[in-house]
Amino acid sequence: MDVERIRRVLDSLMILSFLIFCALAAMIVLTNFPLTTKAISLPFAFLFISLATLAVTGQIDENPAGVDKQLVKWLFVCVFGVLMTAFTFTIS
Repeated sequence: MDVERIRRVLDSLMILSFLIFCALAAMIVLTNFPLTTKAISLPFAFLFISLATLAVTGQIDENPAGVDKQLVKWLFVCVFGVLMTAFTFTIS
């Protein structure tokens, strides 16, 4: 696998998920939407994905040989975060 290509894709995903977080947070603030767990869980799922991607990108910079293991760990962390957000959204 090309490490630079993977790193660029992860950087793009990190930026995109952070922009989605900012857009959703701005919509909540500008429309004076009530701050319930349903309203808060979705933007923070995107923030969680962005921060997890930032951490994995830093690990790839430190150890480019272990890209495969780091991507699998990143996928598990992101799936766990999204499932927790979906659970919170469903419960409330």
